[in-house]
Amino acid sequence: MMRGMRRMGDEAVLLDVEGGHRAAQALARTIRARDVVPGAGTVGVVGSSRHVEAVGAGVAVDAGVAVEPERPPVTHQIPVVVDGEDLAELGLAADEVTRLLAGSELEVAWLGFMPGFPYLVGLPPELAALPRRRVPRARVPAGSLAVGNGYAGIYPGTSPGGWQLLGHTGVCLFELTPEPRPALRPGDRVHFVPVAVVSAPEPLPRPPVTGDALEVVDPGPLLLVEDGGRADAGHLGVPRAGAANSCFLRIANLAVGNDEWAPALELAGAVRLRARRELLLALAGDAPLVVGGTQLPTGTVAAAGTGQLIEIGAVRSRARAVLAIAGGVQQAPLFGSYSGDAVSGLPPGPLRAGDVLDVGGHPERARVRFSLPPPEVPVRLRAIVGPDEGRAEALVGARFVVDRQSDRTGVRLRPAPGATDRTMSASVRPVPSHAVVPGCIQAPPGGGIVVLGPDCGPVGGYPVPATVITADLWRLGTVVPGDEVEITLVSLESAKVCAERLDTWIAGAVTGWYPTAFA
Repeated sequence: MMRGMRRMGDEAVLLDVEGGHRAAQALARTIRARDVVPGAGTVGVVGSSRHVEAVGAGVAVDAGVAVEPERPPVTHQIPVVVDGEDLAELGLAADEVTRLLAGSELEVAWLGFMPGFPYLVGLPPELAALPRRRVPRARVPAGSLAVGNGYAGIYPGTSPGGWQLLGHTGVCLFELTPEPRPALRPGDRVHFVPVAVVSAPEPLPRPPVTGDALEVVDPGPLLLVEDGGRADAGHLGVPRAGAANSCFLRIANLAVGNDEWAPALELAGAVRLRARRELLLALAGDAPLVVGGTQLPTGTVAAAGTGQLIEIGAVRSRARAVLAIAGGVQQAPLFGSYSGDAVSGLPPGPLRAGDVLDVGGHPERARVRFSLPPPEVPVRLRAIVGPDEGRAEALVGARFVVDRQSDRTGVRLRPAPGATDRTMSASVRPVPSHAVVPGCIQAPPGGGIVVLGPDCGPVGGYPVPATVITADLWRLGTVVPGDEVEITLVSLESAKVCAERLDTWIAGAVTGWYPTAFA
């Protein structure tokens, strides 16, 4: 039974459920929306404003989302080596932890955070009492067995993480064949079997990226295919992904005549590509574009001939740039999206030298020029209070600086020099793990805040006092270490107005008509 609803930004809500994780799973199976993510007595619902409002009012809305059939629980024997780096800090003996794990049967309550990441309940009291880390790690190795605030879990791939590391295993938690699916499902039972040695987990196989339109000569530090992100896979732990700077994505796509959310290339540094056929391009970002040896004016649509080298220089500011190609980049979709992410390991992920991309059919018309929003100093993020209580007001008026440990998973913000970390001095109450979305502002007890990005896990465990509105998410894709950030709180009504104004601005950012008729 649903007993309440909390707002999580302007396109998601968190439903509170009586009866714990089993009741949350049961309720989640009855809801149709863009994404439905169960947690510890909660269900996160992501979708359009219409769907979210209807769910909050108790109205069933069919968004065309298929419901996965239930299956009987399965018991899994998982070998584990108890040698985690947090054992000494926690004052735990490996032999005692081994004994406690071996004597326990755990249940998969739900999946989240990464593809196939299981939230396991049923720990013995000695392990269930261990808290999360006060400050999350920027990197947790793949296969790590960890615990925090009553749960155990296994990290399927290398990622950030805030749980205490007790050991490691080599199991594969997400399979790609014959279809993408997790190895563990809610309701399954898990027995950890202590062993002396396990092999490292095998990375997910990466199929070849083959096409006939655009060759990757040098991908630079990070080159990804991105669109608007995927839906209906958060309950499996699959990140939404999508463009870090959706504003640039939409403008670049409109400039070359594509649908504004068509797949494009997102880059974080200098890139070299080669056209295998005639292509029409638009580069949105602060980086020079050279085609066939000629540097082209910024904010203009450019043509590349067959065999010509497309060189994009270092991104000078605003973190990332987006290169849209008329027809849109075409790769094998996964859960309805072409987006890659840099964390989960789902293929193809970051593009590599030698990859060759397909491009769709040419649109009928393209534009000539486009403009981008002017830079902001400081960068201002508007947010809606919730879903968790406390500390939202402490964010207002505080000055934050972007930390170097920031990426597409999340932007870490620390107090600006000379500023007081009011979030650190405030009391922090642990919260049960629940669904999160890009824009959630997590407040770890160790101080500072993390604004979640497109590659964040669908479930998190740190308090979220506020969530950045949809119209400002693109600004997260513009910040670089050292940038100053300010946060203000707005109402849901204001968030809707901001989204409408952004839509209007983007529609007017492209002008003229490209003179060449496409075949």
